[in-house]
Amino acid sequence: MRSPKEDLELFKSDYNSIASTYRDGSLSKSDLDAWKLVQLRKVLGKAKKNSPFYQCLLAEIDIESISLDSLEKIPFTTKDDLRTHMQGVMSGSMRDAAFYYETTGTTGAATPCPRDKKESYASNLQLQYAYEDVINSLFKDGEKPILGIMGPTEVHSFSDTLESIAFELDMCSAKIWPGSPVIGFDKCLSLIKNLGIEVLATSPGQVMTLAKEAKKRGLDPLTDFSVKAFMLSGELCTPALAKNLESLWGANIFNSLYGSQEAFVIASTTPNNELRPHLPNYIFEVIDPTSGERIGDSGIGELAVTNLVDGVKPLIRYRTGDIVRLEDTKSGNLFERYRIQVVGRVKDAVTLNGINFTAAEIEETIMGNITGCLGYQIIIANTSNKDSIIVKFELPGLRDKEKKSLISELTSRVQDDLCCESTIMIVDDLSDHVNLGGWIKWKAARLIDTRETLDHSDDPEVSTNAILERLNK
Repeated sequence: MRSPKEDLELFKSDYNSIASTYRDGSLSKSDLDAWKLVQLRKVLGKAKKNSPFYQCLLAEIDIESISLDSLEKIPFTTKDDLRTHMQGVMSGSMRDAAFYYETTGTTGAATPCPRDKKESYASNLQLQYAYEDVINSLFKDGEKPILGIMGPTEVHSFSDTLESIAFELDMCSAKIWPGSPVIGFDKCLSLIKNLGIEVLATSPGQVMTLAKEAKKRGLDPLTDFSVKAFMLSGELCTPALAKNLESLWGANIFNSLYGSQEAFVIASTTPNNELRPHLPNYIFEVIDPTSGERIGDSGIGELAVTNLVDGVKPLIRYRTGDIVRLEDTKSGNLFERYRIQVVGRVKDAVTLNGINFTAAEIEETIMGNITGCLGYQIIIANTSNKDSIIVKFELPGLRDKEKKSLISELTSRVQDDLCCESTIMIVDDLSDHVNLGGWIKWKAARLIDTRETLDHSDDPEVSTNAILERLNK
């Protein structure tokens, strides 16, 4: 029997041979499929043997009969399963893990998300490729920027992952999370300025908060700092919001990754700010969010993923709860062929006057053509059986004429795009929690629903059918 160290080294040898050819464009579809099938059966075997949850779920499954085309024989794993069974989902003990993380607990009980060295290695390497490509596109002649890391909590993988990537790319990194009682905004901004930090990894909301806090201290984000790029994650960032963030800092904005604590990094950015799914690490399925019927390995629907690393907590046919557009361009090598766009969470859909909208559609409407914004918040109300919204913007420095023009333009756009009346307000100071965004939850941070009769966004059949029809047009 191999020791854990021998098992890790064997995995890394096998994985590196796939990952390197994937990155240089020489990996064939047949070789990728062969890797996927071998790893799938390893994951299924380990889970069925060692995980109390998967022992029950896979009890009637003949693992050797499972192929890449017969995954429907296996039931889905859901977020509720993770909350109910907690450590019972693990395919090993906590002592087998290298790191302990957990979810933020904003949509239910915080669930354990331990990772072993194999899981961390495979997930980090794909994200490392993305960081390397972006940095090479922005910094010439081997110049190495300093990376500022602003992760949400001590039991979140964000900081450890990016610190490891910076180490592998020979970059200096600094953990400067302003939510830490030791750091705070004074120290955080001082470090960004005095160290000349050029790349900052954080959430979109925090980019606005940093600008706001800098202005409070008499600093100009456009001239007093050296930031060239923000590597964003943790929450939604539509093109409209990205344009606003660029206006605040004069920096490049990248949706750096898509993933979750429980499923790891599923996709990462290209220098063109598109998301590349990590093909060697997952089997991807696009499913109908209502019926669970498999649409295919590309298309528009809810994303389900199966981890291909037989680590301490691989997930099998895990329903992410995210609506995505997974595109197979049918051209180029496997590293360049697929792209994924995250439209929003199934449960973040909002019903306005009987029409369902994704978080992305709402944000794109609200933020379209707006620059210099330090935060926004949406309040939904219902009067005489008609839904309407109030939108609060923190937009300093606008003259009265500019305010009137913006209010008129946005009122018309909300009516046209979201089919409801609106009241647009420009305020001096929004609540601090608004910009926490994905570290809390998009809806919890930026959207307040005051309607006595709750919308039907928790009912997938109500909230997604019309959305999918609209996205497919």
